[in-house]
Amino acid sequence: MKELEYALEVADGATFVNLAAAFLRSRGYRTKEFRAHTGEWSARIWMRSRPGIACASVAPDWREALRSSARKVKRLERERDTEYGLFVFLTNQDVTGLQEFDMEDEIRKEYGWRLRLYHRQDLIGELYNTAPGLAKHHLDINLGFDTDHLTTLEELRDERLDVIQARSGEATELDSGPTVALHVVPNGIFSTERRWASSEVPDPSVLAATDAPAVDARETLKIAYDRSAEVDYGGYGLIRSDGLYESATTRLFEADGDELLLRSSVGPDSPGLDASVAIAVRETLAHLSTMGFSATASVWISVLDAADARLDYDEDSLSPAPPLGFERYATRVTTTSIDERDHVDVLADLEPALSELWRAFGYPDGTHNLEDGEWRGGTVSTDGVTFP
Repeated sequence: MKELEYALEVADGATFVNLAAAFLRSRGYRTKEFRAHTGEWSARIWMRSRPGIACASVAPDWREALRSSARKVKRLERERDTEYGLFVFLTNQDVTGLQEFDMEDEIRKEYGWRLRLYHRQDLIGELYNTAPGLAKHHLDINLGFDTDHLTTLEELRDERLDVIQARSGEATELDSGPTVALHVVPNGIFSTERRWASSEVPDPSVLAATDAPAVDARETLKIAYDRSAEVDYGGYGLIRSDGLYESATTRLFEADGDELLLRSSVGPDSPGLDASVAIAVRETLAHLSTMGFSATASVWISVLDAADARLDYDEDSLSPAPPLGFERYATRVTTTSIDERDHVDVLADLEPALSELWRAFGYPDGTHNLEDGEWRGGTVSTDGVTFP
């Protein structure tokens, strides 16, 4: 990790702008470069059909570099008589959460744009967990040990999915049937020496729960049950003393005649898949920060025992998307920062994983509730939480 951080810190302009372009493509942007010189780079970008401009710089004063880039983009808008809905800036400098929020406010007030800022820690998280090949190609760093770390995390996830599918361990009382599972794993889980007492662990959130769950503190974890009847447990969420978060729910599935549907739409008091995941991840990151974790966390979304399920999204098509076709499907790992994150940042980080899941259900454009990290679905209020 320190070798990767140092390589980003000292990267020259040409190296960084090449890495920046590859990084954006790995995040799902289409790019068309049109301007590059020492230490800076600009490109036209698209997220789906939405156009924008991305800029990158290794300037130590990243704020002034960003402001300078924003002025150039505004001139481009006037010259081309067009509007760019996206403004993305990449820097190899360290940026705190407060600095990021302040700059987002400044750009929004000055230009009316939503800024998406990627800084050194964002790049480290992506390269470390999901794109070690980019580090090798652009920085000549072999992250083989990091790949091993990812393999260890995946083994931990698969072990937990086995428990859920078998309805054993903490999942014993979970209702039978198709299930959505969410895992958030702080990257310090294997290195930290401290193990929190369950009394010190925050109350975990539960996927898709609409009422306050019943919480039980056990020896090595705290668990919350989504209970709607005497023997009906539709879901649970837990935080272990080592920081692992897990939630599983059957409540996102519903029968429609002979069809089994996974709910994607959002009602006033009924969160669908995307909103449920975003709410749970946002609250869990805050809990992990309270427990003393920092840097990044790895997130997976899994669907179990739902081979015959379809997503309930209606594209006004005469040929509905096919069923999932897998008894177990887990998205690739997505990485998000633990410190000082609000729902906007969480949505941008989760969009690749949620879109991957939508594509698995037959929607090639990915989630229709999110676009470039901005929420396009409805508003939901559940258990005292209003989202977004």
